[in-house]
Amino acid sequence: MSTNVIYKIRNVVNGKFYVGSAKDTRVRFRQHRKLLRKGTHHCKHLQAAWNKYGEDVFKFEVVERLESWDELEPAEDRWLAEHVGQPYCYNSGRSARAPWRGASGEGTPFFGHKHGPEALAMLSAATKEQWRVADPRTGKQHSEGAKQKIAEKTHQVLAEGRGGKFIPTAETRRKMSEALKGNQNAKGHIRSEEHRRKLAESARGNQHWLGRSHTMESREKMSKQVREITTDTLFVSLSAALDHYGLKMPTLRRALKTGKPISRGPCEGLQFRYEHV
Repeated sequence: MSTNVIYKIRNVVNGKFYVGSAKDTRVRFRQHRKLLRKGTHHCKHLQAAWNKYGEDVFKFEVVERLESWDELEPAEDRWLAEHVGQPYCYNSGRSARAPWRGASGEGTPFFGHKHGPEALAMLSAATKEQWRVADPRTGKQHSEGAKQKIAEKTHQVLAEGRGGKFIPTAETRRKMSEALKGNQNAKGHIRSEEHRRKLAESARGNQHWLGRSHTMESREKMSKQVREITTDTLFVSLSAALDHYGLKMPTLRRALKTGKPISRGPCEGLQFRYEHV
């Protein structure tokens, strides 16, 4: 059993393969074999090859090991982006999270398939139930009395020239104005010079650190090591990585948080992670 890996299901006869990710290869490989033996695997190209060549010519193998499970999705997306669409790759899905994102036509599993009457009825019932839960009024009608009240209110609004848009009355506007004037309990209060001085001092930040700076030793203790995965380059801090690649801090932090490669710019394709020591 292997954990947190990228794997291939490779046809040893022609070299074609299916690629995926797994937290536990024992469970994932068993799932694949079960579906393929039943003839119900979601990847129709792999299923067709399994039916044609037989089970014995397919080899399940690990091709990349990752440190944690949260690295699986970015790694699988990288493999799919490189191989999907090539004649040697059985995969059709182009995204680990949404397998059919970007696929169209014959690349989708239901291409040319038409639902029967029973399936259509089930889909219709499920959609109606979904909307019934989301909106309790789905499928219901107003009573005649409710309709009359709605009509009267609408006519009143239109007669006032509001056109359905909320326009507060003069009294409502006065209350809103008073509420926006700040702390009405202190209205007319004048702060003393001493009070103003204390407020000014408190607004200047941490005065205990004023004029001081961290030592190099302190900076090294506070810094976090960063590794650029593509080139396997280790940097002692975020600042070192920024200086090396000419990146901006928001770009680097976004790449570290998502675990995905940088999608644009001079550093497109670079992928970063924190190095835990």
